[in-house]
Amino acid sequence: MRPLRSHAVVPLLAGALALSPAPLGAQAARALPPDVDSLYRSARQQLAHGDTAAALDALETVQRRAPRFAGAFFDHGVVLSRRSEMGLALDDVLRRRRAGDKLERALDLDPNNPLYLLELGRLRLKTPFLRIEAERLFARARRAARARGDAPLLAVVEYELGLVSARRFNALRHRRILTGTTTSLDFEAAANDWHYIRDFLDQRTAPVADAGDIDRLKAEEHFHAALAADSSHEGAAADLLALLYESGRAAEMLPLATTLAHRQPRAPRTWMALGLALYARDRPDESAVAFDSALALLPHAVRREMLDVTQWLRPDDAAHLASVPAAERQATEQAWWRSADPLALTPVNEARVALLARVAYADLRFTSEEAQVAGWRTDRGQVWIRYGAPGVIATLAPETQDVNGAESMARVITVWWYPPTSLRFVFRGPPAINAASFAGNFRAYADNARRIIPMSLEDAHATLRLDTVAVQVARFRGVSGTRVELFAQFPTDRMLVDVDLSPALVESGFAFGDGAAQRTPQMFRDSMRVAAGAMARPVRRSWARTVTPGREYAYRIEARQPDTGRGARGDGTIGVMPMGVAGSPDMSDLVIADRITTEGAPVARESFRIDANPAMRFAAHDTVALYWETYNAGAVAGGASRLRVRVTVRILSIDRGRSFSARVIGGIADAVGLSAVGDEQVSLTYERQVAAGAMVPHQLALGLGDAPAGRYALTLETTDLSSGRATRTERTFTLERPTP
Repeated sequence: MRPLRSHAVVPLLAGALALSPAPLGAQAARALPPDVDSLYRSARQQLAHGDTAAALDALETVQRRAPRFAGAFFDHGVVLSRRSEMGLALDDVLRRRRAGDKLERALDLDPNNPLYLLELGRLRLKTPFLRIEAERLFARARRAARARGDAPLLAVVEYELGLVSARRFNALRHRRILTGTTTSLDFEAAANDWHYIRDFLDQRTAPVADAGDIDRLKAEEHFHAALAADSSHEGAAADLLALLYESGRAAEMLPLATTLAHRQPRAPRTWMALGLALYARDRPDESAVAFDSALALLPHAVRREMLDVTQWLRPDDAAHLASVPAAERQATEQAWWRSADPLALTPVNEARVALLARVAYADLRFTSEEAQVAGWRTDRGQVWIRYGAPGVIATLAPETQDVNGAESMARVITVWWYPPTSLRFVFRGPPAINAASFAGNFRAYADNARRIIPMSLEDAHATLRLDTVAVQVARFRGVSGTRVELFAQFPTDRMLVDVDLSPALVESGFAFGDGAAQRTPQMFRDSMRVAAGAMARPVRRSWARTVTPGREYAYRIEARQPDTGRGARGDGTIGVMPMGVAGSPDMSDLVIADRITTEGAPVARESFRIDANPAMRFAAHDTVALYWETYNAGAVAGGASRLRVRVTVRILSIDRGRSFSARVIGGIADAVGLSAVGDEQVSLTYERQVAAGAMVPHQLALGLGDAPAGRYALTLETTDLSSGRATRTERTFTLERPTP
């Protein structure tokens, strides 16, 4: 026999149907005939094992043979009540009516039984226009539980009263009233046109100030009373903490969550609430520990489902990942978490903590005992986890006319609007039950939105005050593979501008690996001491790796100042394709630098000292230095090769000013052609004789004279005159406006 849980709330794993304990009071003392007692016990065992149909048949027989035994009527009513919904469909109406008849009969046989009053009140919440009667039944149940001295049951009743007020508060706190001639929200228009939802909220509604404050106070009072009666009541703890968080009182929430978590060490929802409180107080390290404590208390299957990354991928990607072997799936999931981590140099993965904070909020806020579903599995929970808190939340009073369909009548309409992305979602649900689902065709809209924006974790980045590490990547043909060089510029000037101690410690990290196979290696960590304060300047570093062509590689470069918590990151993927058929002319990527110097004969890459400009940003009148390599030029008469080089600078975005001209500073002694094309483009063309079939390094320095500030595209094209084959590459750079 499975007893009724003293706190009838759905935990992170939606529980099975909760059953009543043995009948209370006088009914418990009334002996049943042995055969009837055996049949009753068998019915309860069938319910415990999910065989509802057989159990209900057995309970009907018990009721006929023992018509004054309240327990059988009560159990029958509970089953029907839990299987009913707040709907206008005939089946729902009839099931609620039958459930009410059974519970009322049990109450007639055992008047003022607090458990019976409690269940009848729960049923009344599902019936439109009977919510006031439900509160009266709960109040009677509270008096009866007090009279009997039943503290655990009193806690359940206080909790139920708290839920009524909390639901009313949540339905009212974002309440807006319709203005003008507007009568309702058009679901179809809202899904099809983001302008409609924006204009509807801005122009056709008006917020209601301080709505729901009285209900919030009542809810807090009832939840505190429930915990006073039973400190182990997980539901009261979770919903009280959710109420504090919802009210923006994280500072008050944290000490209470800490106390309750230690009082309820086996309650995952309470530990999740503690993690949420710590996260709200900007303590991600401790928050991660609390979340991990909660996860450890969950069944493996639930934990696996909760952290399944496929639910945050595009549907096609999710289907593919679900179909691959277990080892490949695990590697892909690990790579997903690494890529989501905004800064690997920190002790925790902030993206994971932010996501678990969303899961915790969704579970605390949207869990529905009546629907037997955990909050993170609901429509609202899934949207919240995927996209975070909406920029605008609005609730509208229940519709009284069949405007958006009969299923919308007597339902609260909730609108979530995300202005930066124009995403919007509309839900509807009964005002007295914590359950809501997508309204109209918003389920299809949500599925389509997932294809476009599967997940957003901007809040994880915001907490870190992340800056950008500028990275310039270049690929060169090597003897044993392709040599990839990465030039990075750490924004230490901005990271250390208000740091007093100089030099200051800056941690750095570099990771590079096979991105297609999702095997990015562990990050290589280092540290450096650099000038801070007014003397702070950007710091540059470079790395080189030799890789196998024909694959895609991923890199991540990071910096972190541990005292201030400031960080910076640059990452991306590099497609390393074979650099042409052996013996055919080819060209490397172009490196844009501040200066290039040579040591010894300039015949190999090692002879060039390149001070690359990773940000590719230059000041007015700066020199732009270029480095690239060509390979396998064909021989012309005399056995040598001849190349034609064309460099073109094109304006992409600029404040119109005077025309400009380019000039060669050095590096090419035989430059012969220079032409300016209007005021938007200049080009330089020259020819060069090189050794046939060899790797040939090239350098060139350009001064753009009085070119105005703006963004420019620099195109480099080399033509092998023996074959006429041309190769080209392009970079974009910026000329900055002089500071006053």
